Amino acid sequence: MLDSALPHELGTADEPERYTVSAVFSRRVSAEERALIEAPSVPAMLAEHGYPGVSLKVADRRLEIAGTNLAMLAAGLAAEVARVLREVEQQVLAERERRDDERLRWSEAEAIRAAKVKAEAERVRFE
Repeated sequence: MLDSALPHELGTADEPERYTVSAVFSRRVSAEERALIEAPSVPAMLAEHGYPGVSLKVADRRLEIAGTNLAMLAAGLAAEVARVLREVEQQVLAERERRDDERLRWSEAEAIRAAKVKAEAERVRFE
């Protein structure tokens, strides 16, 4: 969590009820991951789990959790956000594996096709 990004009014009479809390990723987030994290289904899922009005946004290497507060995060929202991030990671890995498998199948099919073309070309004689 990025303490320096918390509202200065925390702990005072002017403390906001909800605000944005920033957490720092250990690495840069891919475009695929960002799209899944910021998908409209995420706030809907968080609302279903008792956290209405909370949304997630990626900004550089930060995750901005809007519409929350430290108490909500400590009471379970942090675990829900962690679950979202794990699911995103699993979805991205599964999609990469699917694309890798697809490329491998294409490559194998292409090798077979090229071998057939070569064999056919070798049958041609100009005598």
